[in-house]
Amino acid sequence: MQLITEPARTALVVTPHPDDAEGGCGATMSKWIKESGSEFIVVMCTNGDKGTSDREMEPEELAAIREKEQRDASSVLGVKDVVFLAHPDGGLEDTLEFRGEVVRTIRRYRPDTIFCIDPYRSKSHTHRDHRMSGQVALDSAFSYAWSYLHFQEQISQEGLNPHRVERAFLWGSESPDSFVELGEENLTMKAESLSRHASQMRNRQPSERLERIHQWSGETGEKAGVHYAEAFRHIQFGIGSLEWQFLTR
Repeated sequence: MQLITEPARTALVVTPHPDDAEGGCGATMSKWIKESGSEFIVVMCTNGDKGTSDREMEPEELAAIREKEQRDASSVLGVKDVVFLAHPDGGLEDTLEFRGEVVRTIRRYRPDTIFCIDPYRSKSHTHRDHRMSGQVALDSAFSYAWSYLHFQEQISQEGLNPHRVERAFLWGSESPDSFVELGEENLTMKAESLSRHASQMRNRQPSERLERIHQWSGETGEKAGVHYAEAFRHIQFGIGSLEWQFLTR
């Protein structure tokens, strides 16, 4: 286990639903943006149009509500931009189209770091959109975005260039190995950003939410020998591999 001491210069957060990114790495986003000047871009894969128990709510209305909530939550943290791919909630598939969309955002924003949900679980199940978004984020970075031969139209028609992502941090992992040390202010900003997702956060008052975040972050911090932390599984992308040798020729 290690503490992450090198903040991202530019980070792309590939997340399945509105509120997932804030819950998974919101405090890390807050810390790195404020303390290190990191630029964060959130890629929202679905529109969250099924996330309600209200039978009177139409999917189109809910999608519009959740898009505004995501913009507000991202603004709280200081996120530079939010990219809405607008796939239907529950409808993510590992398709060429979806991979191309994520590759496009990688080539457009040129991040050194990607954050996403860990798609690999053996002890518990998770939402299908979570698995799809995590898998496609990793595949897009490792297999596609760096190569001139994948999604060539983005290069020839859109003026983009291949880009190599250096590393990924996966939240929600069953086997985290890396931690970001956090302060009280980072936890407060995480709680505030989550509270902006009002359509999803009706079961608890903001004070209760902050208390739970303190509890979870404290339990995570104990594993790393610090007071508060968020946990990730770290992947370093292909240093010295054949693909990167081709890239640098």
